[in-house]
Amino acid sequence: MIKEKIANRQLLFILYMMRTTVVIAFLPVLTSADAAQDAWLAAILAVIGTSLIAFFAAGLGARFPEKTLIQYGEELLGPWLGKIPSLVVLWALLTIAATDTRIYGEMLVTSFLTETPMAFIIGTMAIVSAIGAREGIEVLGRVADTIFPLFLFMLTISLLLPLPEFRAINLEPVLARGLGPVLWATVTPVAVGAQLLVITMLIPSLNAPRLATRTALWATAGAGLTLLATTLITIGVLGPDHGSRSLFPFYAMTRAIEISEYLQRVEAPIIFAWGLGVFVGIAVILNAGARGLAQLLHLADYRPLVFPMAVIQATYALHAYENIFQLLAIFRPGVIGPYGLSWFLLSLVPLWLAYLGRQFSRRLRQGG
Repeated sequence: MIKEKIANRQLLFILYMMRTTVVIAFLPVLTSADAAQDAWLAAILAVIGTSLIAFFAAGLGARFPEKTLIQYGEELLGPWLGKIPSLVVLWALLTIAATDTRIYGEMLVTSFLTETPMAFIIGTMAIVSAIGAREGIEVLGRVADTIFPLFLFMLTISLLLPLPEFRAINLEPVLARGLGPVLWATVTPVAVGAQLLVITMLIPSLNAPRLATRTALWATAGAGLTLLATTLITIGVLGPDHGSRSLFPFYAMTRAIEISEYLQRVEAPIIFAWGLGVFVGIAVILNAGARGLAQLLHLADYRPLVFPMAVIQATYALHAYENIFQLLAIFRPGVIGPYGLSWFLLSLVPLWLAYLGRQFSRRLRQGG
């Protein structure tokens, strides 16, 4: 297998963009639909949940710094049982990449390219992502280095410009419906944290793999603060009712920005930067999935698998969801919660139990 290395800084940028692109697209409407004006509290709780996912995903991988989950899974559980967590993670990565691709397509069709066929947009993103994935994680790391400043700048601008329209009264009353809706609204952003499973495939590519947990936690914290700021400002500007009814509330908020009479429609460069972030996330997931499948099949090179996997991803993205409302329904807590939980229960949980059991047995032997 080809040896490729990226800096921990580049992994942080990749994970941050991967997490915040979905946040910008959908999560404000999904959290506010259940928690109303208290959605910002759900965003705070979500940071705790996703940090736990990052800790368990990166923490186990950091104990096997030269191996991916595919490799240490077989070491911990054996050559046959070890394939179960591997297949679960590979399926999760395929589902996440396909869903992110469909979100990208729906955003463009709804916002700008209303007459463009969805198949063309999804196919274009799949091809571009496949090219990036085939170039390798080193190239994608350098791309992330280049894109991240623009991505962060446009995101910051999009959060600062609407502040004159912010109304704190839209956030009141606090906890009027109790804590239950807030906890229920937390399920979706935490379940979306399944994206962090990609860490289990990237740790061997890090220059400092034993610092992977710290890197993942910093990325998760940054994305969590972005979700909090996005939710607060979206609800403060649009109000909880408008925010929960809009398909893309963050886009609706940025579209209303008018810097002057002659400078309007500033959402275009914002969506452009968002699209670059989506590209990085999908390409990295596709690269990780191809490498994982190559290791599972004991192939010497993952690159021949990239384009066939991209075709499967594009087909999945195009046919798994009939329309945007079905796509939104997937993110409802009652749907994505059990689905995301099953990924963790069938991948990280058995591997952690096997690792802890092995450590316990080793200490007993040493003590005896």
